Order: sequence, then C-alpha cells, then structure tokens
Amino acid sequence: MLHLWSSLHFYFIHRFLHWRPLYQHVHALHHRNVITGPWSGLSMHPVEHLLFFSVIVIHLVMPLHPVHMIYLMFHIAVGALKDHTGFESLLIKDKSMISLSHLYHQLHHRYFDCNYGTSVMPWDKWFGSFHDGTPEATARVKKQHANRFRKQAG
Repeated sequence: MLHLWSSLHFYFIHRFLHWRPLYQHVHALHHRNVITGPWSGLSMHPVEHLLFFSVIVIHLVMPLHPVHMIYLMFHIAVGALKDHTGFESLLIKDKSMISLSHLYHQLHHRYFDCNYGTSVMPWDKWFGSFHDGTPEATARVKKQHANRFRKQAG
C-alpha cells in the first residue's frame, strides 16, 4: 500500500515540478544533473524537497504504525540516491545482486518530458509520458516537448 501511494505521489509531484514556472525556479536545479550520480538524487531546491517528502501526509489520514512512517521516509530518501546512480545494478562476480537505477530515469534526465514516475507502477504508460529508449519514443517525446513550448509561448 505504501509503495502504491509513494509511486502515485512521486509521479504527480514530479509532473507538477515540470510545470514551466516551477521548473524554471525550482526543478531546473535538479535537472542540471544530465549525467546523474547518487548525490544528484537529493540535489534539489528546498521547495522540491518539501514537495518530495510530503509523501508522509498519508500518515495524517491513515492510522499506520510509526515504523511505517520511518520506513517510508527511508525508502524515499535512499530511493532517490539509488535511482540516480547511473548504473542498472550492483554486480558481484558478474551477477546482478541489487537492482539500482533504471534506464527510464536516465532518459528522463536527458529528455525531461518523459518517465516522471517510478518502476513500481506504470503511471507513465497510462498517462502517455513513457519513453522506452527506442528512436520512435525519442521522436515522440521531442515532438511533444516542441508542441508544449509552442503552446506556452503563444
């Protein structure tokens, strides 16, 4: 349940942060990290930190044990570091031991207007913002990006 909530929260907060006024003044700081590393996961403007960690508000409406709150905050903070490592997985003796980040988030940092969510739920597929790394998806994302900025400028 907490994974579903945190995934939903992250997707919509992240989409909100890509709204032009917020992007320019808040989220652009995070996107200066085109080539990501673990510390770029928490390299954010204070407003973005407030929005990102507001995932905890679920504890105001659902009676959950305090351990769940600690787990959720730990999951969010460590997840941000893990998802920005720039590596698919931790290899030990050529065997994948721990899944780290995904190509999809790397594509988000490269193209901006795609892959807002996490790998837990297919929000991006459902809302049309998914990029799978193919040339066709790259062309679609670039076209959507150009159209969005034409609409905002005109």
